[in-house]
Formats: sequence, structure tokens, C-alpha cells
Amino acid sequence: MTEVRILHELAHERAHTAADLARNLGLDTGYLSRLITNFQKLGLVVRRKNESDGRAHLLTMTPEAKAKVDELDLHVSTETASLLHMLAPGEIEQLSLAMADIERLLSPPSQHVATRLRSPRCGDFGWMIERHAHLDVSDRASLAYEAHAAKVVSRFLGAMQRDTPRIACWVAEQEGDARVGAALLTAASEGQACIELLFVEPGARRRGLGEQLVAACTNFAQGAGYASVVCRLDQAREDLCSLFMRTGFKAHQGDDASLVWERELRRIYAD
Repeated sequence: MTEVRILHELAHERAHTAADLARNLGLDTGYLSRLITNFQKLGLVVRRKNESDGRAHLLTMTPEAKAKVDELDLHVSTETASLLHMLAPGEIEQLSLAMADIERLLSPPSQHVATRLRSPRCGDFGWMIERHAHLDVSDRASLAYEAHAAKVVSRFLGAMQRDTPRIACWVAEQEGDARVGAALLTAASEGQACIELLFVEPGARRRGLGEQLVAACTNFAQGAGYASVVCRLDQAREDLCSLFMRTGFKAHQGDDASLVWERELRRIYAD
């Protein structure tokens, strides 16, 4: 597998030197040097001096090696197309989302991944229930959080039929279409909006996504005519307390065991 990856890098000109290969593929330089030497013996790779840098050597594939890589690419593409042809359109979308999650989870952490907030699509609400429940009960083994999330989504979908201008939902999505967070804004009363099911995937935190979701909620609520925005948190979501403190919310004890974070909307633009 490593050998194929090296040949692909060279065939598609993503690397021109051993240093490029080591950096792109995360390979040990000694191990890589032995592989390149073996490629030379097999007549797959030619090493020549770099005229602009005497310390480095340029690596190029022989025509025979390039033909083999092209043949392999064609075979893989044909096999993949054959497998995808057996899937229904909905299954292809499911596969695409799963692969986006795989790429996100296996990629090294980065503070520069492009993200955006978008409106919900078909399937997003079921995903929100699953992710919210999983993140909340990872160390509590209870179905109560999943039931709560399902109840909130059911209420929201019902309200969409009659109160669309006063409720909203955002899904945070990073490049590659991987979903990494979400939030609902619902009507707690005539003058008060409520942020519900707010979460950001662990691997996507500390990038400002939480602040973006809260800002989207408060800005929408202000435009919809609400006087304030609240978010009720139980002990399972105490990780969100610092987020609400940073975004100007004030905490007070709710009627039950929850902690209520509230911000008067008229102060958002007056501060």
C-alpha cells in the first residue's frame, strides 16, 4: 500500500523529491530511501540531480511505471463505479456523508478548515438527535438525552408548519460536506426565543463554531422581534457555560435543576 501511495504522488506530480514524499505521506526518510532505491532497481523511478538545488535529487517515473499506475487507476475507477451502481440514490448520499465523516475524523487537527452554517436538509434532524444523544451520554449510559432530543426535534418540525418566520435551524458544515455542529432556535414564549440542541463535534471545537452558532441564533431572534434569548442547560451540558459567558449571556437558576442562560437582545447592539 505504501509503495502504491508513493507512485501515485509521483504520477500525479504532487511530489518531486524524497523530501516532498516524506512530508506528504508522513514517512520515515530512511524507510522511504530504501523504497526509492528498490523502485530504481525495478525500473519504475529515475533519480536525477536538481540543477537548482545540488543537495536534492528529482524523482520521475519511467513511462512503463506511469502506464502501470494509469492502468491501476482505471481498474479502481471501474470497480468503484460498479459498486456504486448497485446503490440507490439515498444510499449514495449516505455513503458520501459517511466518507466525509471518515475523512474528518482521520485528518490531523487544523484551525484553518473552512466551515459554513447552512439550513437543514433531509436527514439532518435525525443526525442531530443521534449526535446530541451520543455526545451527552458517552459516560452516562442513559436514553433520556436521546428522548429529549427527539422531543425537541418533533416539536420544532411541528412548529415549522405554522411558525416558520420565528424559528430556525443551522447546521455547521466543514469542507468536504462533513457535518460538525448544529443549533435550533425555537419560541419559548411570544417575546423569548430559546436555543436548543446546540453542539459542536469534539474534533471541531476551539475554532469559533460555537460562537458562530450562538450569533446566528441571536441575530435571527433579534430580526424576528424577540426581546431575549435563553438556553437551558442541565449538568450534562456544563461544557457550554463558558461559551455563553463569552457571548454575553447571564446565568440564573431555573425552576427545575437546569441552569438558564439569558441575554436581552436590545443589549447585543448597545454593548
